[in-house]
Amino acid sequence: MTTANAIRQAIEALPKGKAFPAKDLLQMGTRAAVDQVLYRMAKDKKIMRIARGIYMRPKWNKYVNALVMPEPYEVAELVAKARGTKVGRTGAEAAHILGLTTQMPTQPVYATTGRTSEVRVGDNTIRLRHVTPRQMQYAGTAVGTAIAAIRYLGRENVTSKVIAVLEQSLTKEDFQTLRMATTALPAWAMDKFFEYEALHGRRIS
Repeated sequence: MTTANAIRQAIEALPKGKAFPAKDLLQMGTRAAVDQVLYRMAKDKKIMRIARGIYMRPKWNKYVNALVMPEPYEVAELVAKARGTKVGRTGAEAAHILGLTTQMPTQPVYATTGRTSEVRVGDNTIRLRHVTPRQMQYAGTAVGTAIAAIRYLGRENVTSKVIAVLEQSLTKEDFQTLRMATTALPAWAMDKFFEYEALHGRRIS
């Protein structure tokens, strides 16, 4: 089997609609060989380029005859991986995932340790916003999502009820980690946990 055929078969074995980085194919051949296969498959509409260095096998919704794009966060993770940086959820999206709000941002925005930039994915734009390393300690984890949600909701809206929802949404281990994330959470958030513990007559440890 030729290198080109091996690369093609590896791509065709991937799930439709799932994004993949061209970089992952370099273990099978040279950059020139991978680029050539990607170019030919894209030209034949067997794959499509959705961002720089990131492709997918097209997946169509047969009911509305529309292309099903990968989740924005999935693409953001691949972009961050290619750049050697971290990425994490922010704001309303984090709160929405945890069931703390019904509001969703109109544009996907994620925190990153890399530079602030934008990535076009089809008709949409993903914004990567640089934040301090302190805010990215738990990036890409459930704890990081909870921290982003707490920061987004703010002092006035993080109530004992909100913390109860977080406790139900996270595993016991993740909730304990969140409770002890003193360097990643604002001081007022730690006070909220103390209030929650007092209300329930116990100490989270």
